[in-house]
Amino acid sequence: MPRKLRYTHRALADLDAIRLWQTQPGAGLAAVRQLIAIRAAIRRLRQDPCLHPCGDHPGVRELPCEGGYRVLYQVDPDTGRSASAGDVMVLRVFGPGQSRDQL
Repeated sequence: MPRKLRYTHRALADLDAIRLWQTQPGAGLAAVRQLIAIRAAIRRLRQDPCLHPCGDHPGVRELPCEGGYRVLYQVDPDTGRSASAGDVMVLRVFGPGQSRDQL
């Protein structure tokens, strides 16, 4: 059975804010490529969800992305092995320098 990739409302709002920032007039093609790279990195979590370590929050893994962005996500169940791990829930997407204290 394929692994599911889900997003919280806050993660979707984060991605939308990043999209608005990266696609504003004058942002350039590099900014658009960065947004595409972030989304592609998130999609790859379906194949290898346990590749990235847990961060400051217990049970929450952190995927570093291009440009200093960080994707915080949970795996359920998190077996520590991608072959046997469960579905992925993207909790938040934080920008560079943004505090990750609050999920």
